[in-house]
Amino acid sequence: MLHKFYKNGLHIVYDNVSGVLFETDALAYDILEYINTDNDEKITEIFKNKHDLSEIKETIYELRNLINEKLIFEEEKNYKQGENFGIIKALCLNIAHDCDLRCKYCFASQGSYNSKRALMSYDVAKASIDFLITNSGKRHNLEIDFFGGEPLLNFEVVKQTVLYAKQREKESGKKFKFTLTTNALKLDAETGDFLNEHMDNVVLSLDGRAEIHDAMRPLKNGQASYDIIIKNILDFVKKRKDKEYYVRGTYTALNRDFSQDVIHMSNLGIKNISVEPVSSDVRFKYSLADTDMDALDSEYDKIAQEYIKRKGKDNEFLFFHFNIDINSSPCVYKKISGCGAGTDYMAVSPDGKLYPCHQFDSIEKFCIGNVFDGIINKEIGQDFFATNILTKEECKNCWAKYHCGGGCYAAGYKANNDIHKNDNLACEMLKKRLEYALMIKVIQSKS
Repeated sequence: MLHKFYKNGLHIVYDNVSGVLFETDALAYDILEYINTDNDEKITEIFKNKHDLSEIKETIYELRNLINEKLIFEEEKNYKQGENFGIIKALCLNIAHDCDLRCKYCFASQGSYNSKRALMSYDVAKASIDFLITNSGKRHNLEIDFFGGEPLLNFEVVKQTVLYAKQREKESGKKFKFTLTTNALKLDAETGDFLNEHMDNVVLSLDGRAEIHDAMRPLKNGQASYDIIIKNILDFVKKRKDKEYYVRGTYTALNRDFSQDVIHMSNLGIKNISVEPVSSDVRFKYSLADTDMDALDSEYDKIAQEYIKRKGKDNEFLFFHFNIDINSSPCVYKKISGCGAGTDYMAVSPDGKLYPCHQFDSIEKFCIGNVFDGIINKEIGQDFFATNILTKEECKNCWAKYHCGGGCYAAGYKANNDIHKNDNLACEMLKKRLEYALMIKVIQSKS
């Protein structure tokens, strides 16, 4: 499917099937509207009073060549659903149903997941590692994400689990990759040393400027958390050096100027940055709406301009949503079904129950089974497995579908009470971000 758009003074064309991305001139950009439906004579007639006749004919000829070479208007591939349901590669251990912050937009009810606050025992964590190894089939590389709540509230079990998994690597022939997400409130030097040694990726939560962060992410007693957290993050990032990490923020209607939060983090020396739109009920004053789209688009433009300006300089930064690879496409399964929730990725609650992902934790109708007895309610996972861009009507004619795999199941459920439907606002935001990512690729290809 061909998508063309105009940004930063550039006429950009992207074919989502062939992966071809290029800049064109205004004439070719306009003719592309007709090249696949009208003959050369009709196209020439349309443009003859606006452009030189020889230029029109040359442009038509060049575009016809691109079509013949299957570089644009490439036919959609006949993808089919895979058959690997139940072969698991990753578990998210919600190792703490508790948190030492009280973030106002928290999907997990400030860490409790609408249930009793609890910490995962080592027995459950250990059983989770065993479950993953047993259900990973021939997969060699496995992943464990430590999540919460706040996982550092249960750090001893985190450490024990990592060491146990490394012991099982030798016995099982598997290789584990570890990620931990933290609000950084308890990220002292000793904790940071362990994470730097054992975690392949660390995600640190910060919403940007102090007044923005403190408005949404206070301590349990309601006091500000920014000063404590920013010191811990900067100390950790300095020691992290070239190992993978991201500082991740959430923007809301209270900071529609979120580009300033990205710039703020970058100016502090944070190199790897991600900001995500809040996903919340429309009744909250911090919720985003369709009417915010133009303002949000402008903010992504500001981030893109700053990203381009700083590239290759000491103050450059990486912005997660601009980091796309159109030349090395993901496997077919990932193209059509995205994150793999409920299929090759599951979440484990502190009591050992299995859910399609961390955002479905404690919603009992989505409980797939548990790490002791395995997958019990197979039909739940199969429903997630069978829901993708091939089955969602709103995805079938979307140019961005191969970059999202049909969007987030949890966002769709939150917006529509139905995993088979999309969060339309989230879809529009993704397409905006993706256009800027493609624009940046075009600009970088010229340098």
